[in-house]
Amino acid sequence: MTAWSEKPAELTHEQAAQLSSLGLVDVLAEPASSAWRLRSNSRIGVASGPDWELRVSPKLAVPKLFFLLAYAQDPNGWKDELADFDVNDDLVDAIASGFSWHALRAIEQGLLRDYVRREERLIGIRGRIRFADQIARSGGLPFPVEVAYDDYIEDIGENRIIKSATLALLRMPRIAARARRRLLKLKAILDEVTPLSRPREVEVPRLTRLNQRYGPALRLGVLILRAASIDAPRGRLAATAFVFDMNKVFEDFVSIALRESIARFGGELKLQWRGKLDQAGAIRIIPDLTWWVGGNCRAVADAKYKALDLASMPNADAYQMLAYCTALSLERGFLIYAKDASEKPATHHVRNAAAVIEVRTLDVEREPELLLRQVDALADEITSSYVLGAAPAKVIALA
Repeated sequence: MTAWSEKPAELTHEQAAQLSSLGLVDVLAEPASSAWRLRSNSRIGVASGPDWELRVSPKLAVPKLFFLLAYAQDPNGWKDELADFDVNDDLVDAIASGFSWHALRAIEQGLLRDYVRREERLIGIRGRIRFADQIARSGGLPFPVEVAYDDYIEDIGENRIIKSATLALLRMPRIAARARRRLLKLKAILDEVTPLSRPREVEVPRLTRLNQRYGPALRLGVLILRAASIDAPRGRLAATAFVFDMNKVFEDFVSIALRESIARFGGELKLQWRGKLDQAGAIRIIPDLTWWVGGNCRAVADAKYKALDLASMPNADAYQMLAYCTALSLERGFLIYAKDASEKPATHHVRNAAAVIEVRTLDVEREPELLLRQVDALADEITSSYVLGAAPAKVIALA
C-alpha cells in the first residue's frame, strides 16, 4: 500500500488484531462480509507477523524522506548521513543499508570503550576494598571481598544503541542481502554488548572528540529504535512493526530548519511552546513554532503534513491558528503544509477580527538545497513585519 490509501484484505481475526495493535494502518471490518479493509494515513513502514506482511510506502521518494529525517537530527551533518540511501527504493532496505554502512564504518575503526564503575563481591582483591560493606555483609570474614573498581569495557551506551538498532533491523522481513550481511557482522562484533532494556526512550549521546565517528550511526540508530515496535502477547513474539509518522517527520524538519534560518534575525525560536488560551488557564495551547524577541512573541506557525486543497483548507487548522493568534496577541499566523500538487500560497483574512492566516507550502520533493532555500524565504516572511517594522509582507511564492 501507499500512504493515504485503502485496500481490501483477507485476514483472520488473529491477523487483524495483530495488525491493528501495531499502529501502521487502521483495520476496519467490512459490513456483511468476512473481509477487512485496511486504511493508511500519514504512517509509513512495515508490519509483519508469522504468516503475513504489510508494507506502506511513502508518497515521498525515499532519499527525500531521509533528507528530512537526517536534517532534523543534524542540520550541519545531514549530507554525511545520506550515504547509501539513494540506491534503495524500499523504506526498510534504505534504513538498513544506511545504518549498517555508517555503523560498520565507525566500528571497524576500533570499538569504542570507556571506564565503567563496578561494585562487586570477589574472591580476590581488585581496585578498592569497600570496608563498610565488607563488615556489614560478611561479618568479619575475609572472603568474598567487597570491592569497587573502574573497568575499561565495550559495554557502554553508544555500543548498546548500535547493538539494539542492529537487532531491531534483523527482525524485519526481506532485508537486502548486502545490508543483512553487514548487520550480521555488526551483531557478531558487538556480541559482548548488552542490548538496551528500554530502547524507544533512548536519546543520542552528547558527541565529543572520542565518539564523534559514531555520530551518524547513533543518530540513525535512535531513529530506528523509536520507529521499531514489538507486540508480544503471552510472552511470545507475535508481530513486529517499523513505523514512521510523516506528520512528525515533516513537523520536526520544519521546526529545525526554521530554527536554523531564523537564527540570523536574532531572538529565539521555541519549539512546542506551552501556553494557555483562557484567562483561567484551563485550555492549553502548544503551537509547533513561536518566535520570541525581548520576552515577547512575534510570530507563530504550525506545520502540517496532509493532503491539502487550499480551496477547502481544513477548518480545524484555521480555528487552531486563530486561537494561537488571539492568545498571543498576534495579527497573523502561519500554517505550513507539505506541497503535494500545484498549490499556491494563500492569505485568509478573518471576519470581525484583526487576524490573518497565512497558508504556505514547502515542496518536499525538491532537492535538499532548493528546499532549504524555500525555508529561508519562509523565514524571511515570518520575521519581516517585526524585523522591518512594516506591515505584514505581501504573499510571496515559494516555488
